[in-house]
Amino acid sequence: MKKFLSQFSNWPISIKIIVSFAFAMFVGSLILAMPFSQLETSQATYFDHLFGAISMVAVTGLSTVPVAQTYNLFGQIVTLVLIKLGGLGLITIVSAIIMQFGRQVSMKEEITLQQALNRNDMKGFRHFLLNVVKYTTIFEALGAFIFMFKFIPLFGWGTGIFNSIFLSISAFNNAGFDNLGTSSLQDFVAMPVVNIVVPVLIILGGIGFSVWFDVAKHFKQFRSAKSWLDIKGTYRHLTLHSRLVIKWSLMLILAAMVIFTLAEWTNPDSLGGLSFSGKIQAIFFQAVTLRTAGFSTLNFAEFHMFTLVAFTVFMFIGGSPGGTAGGAKTSTVALVVKLIVTEIKGLTNINYKNRTLEMDIIKRALVIVVMFILLNFIALSLMTIFDEDVPLQYLFFETVSAFGTVGLSANLTATLSRYSQTVIMFCMFIGRIGPITIFTALGNRDRRKRDIKYATGSILIG
Repeated sequence: MKKFLSQFSNWPISIKIIVSFAFAMFVGSLILAMPFSQLETSQATYFDHLFGAISMVAVTGLSTVPVAQTYNLFGQIVTLVLIKLGGLGLITIVSAIIMQFGRQVSMKEEITLQQALNRNDMKGFRHFLLNVVKYTTIFEALGAFIFMFKFIPLFGWGTGIFNSIFLSISAFNNAGFDNLGTSSLQDFVAMPVVNIVVPVLIILGGIGFSVWFDVAKHFKQFRSAKSWLDIKGTYRHLTLHSRLVIKWSLMLILAAMVIFTLAEWTNPDSLGGLSFSGKIQAIFFQAVTLRTAGFSTLNFAEFHMFTLVAFTVFMFIGGSPGGTAGGAKTSTVALVVKLIVTEIKGLTNINYKNRTLEMDIIKRALVIVVMFILLNFIALSLMTIFDEDVPLQYLFFETVSAFGTVGLSANLTATLSRYSQTVIMFCMFIGRIGPITIFTALGNRDRRKRDIKYATGSILIG
């Protein structure tokens, strides 16, 4: 074991990250498959447990069997552990524990953690990492505490407390799992606590740890602001990354709300049957959860096809870097959009907020978006072979949901063939580690190789 750990420390960073996630998924599936993790009435096979473990560690939410009807208390605790490991990463949690007990991690290990958390500098990294674990726990505890006011009267003390903790951890980690039944949170479509607290936890978990601490650093200035100009002035002191992420997150939530309202307001199978306040709550809830969390208070199978197609765009984008969310990431897509706009205008430099962005970052963003599109196409093509009777648009929705680690489904996952479910498992795994691994691979190229430049050539395009 000691020899393996020694060899592991010398592996490339991208391989370390991949192996740590795969290890957690495999061990988790073995524990979930044990009789002591399951209810006596469970009919799940090992394949179902493997699918679930991958989805839990990938913080996706897709499953072939419902948690509430498959796992007992111990199995549900294992589910929470896997979600936590997936949200922050096994390497991150283990290193935080080591640091907490006063032990030092090597420079090589710090670089691995830096890449795993999408952080681009080592300054104050130990303090940053411990604060991530600390405030993650605080947010989850606060969410659980608020849920208890509703869940304890509904389920009793023991079950109510545990269900509150389960939902809070799952929401903050953008996992999309619940232990409340077989229809996600549809039974709580009219409960304000669920419709407000769950989206807030999703946003906090998905916006990125670096944005948290940047906003926290200027919190006193925000709190003492007496006018809109004061708020804008303080906002300008945030880092370029924070401003981009906050702006795009708000834009995407508002855009999703508008599209959902226009498309589903009168649909009797979705929003049409709700009161005005119920509609507003459901609209806000789905606008937030569709980008990465996977909870639903409405049945997606009853939505208009336009809504599902539009929602795939938001699922593809996902959350923000350095958090618990998946997808191509807001800042990545934003940079590609900036590139397109700049090219249309015929400009050379790509600028944002009076700053010129490095072309190397733009190229990485473009590679990630193109790879995500290509991988989605490959997965969709395979699933059309394995489940050719299923309408293409539903398969498309399923693959994008898996790659974006969103977890939304039009009641399709459990009905797919084992071959298609295997494709979905690979989608979830790649979706969770893909952007991280790509950034790592591109950021650690062999710099000893000569960057050769030849005589300029020309190729016709368009």
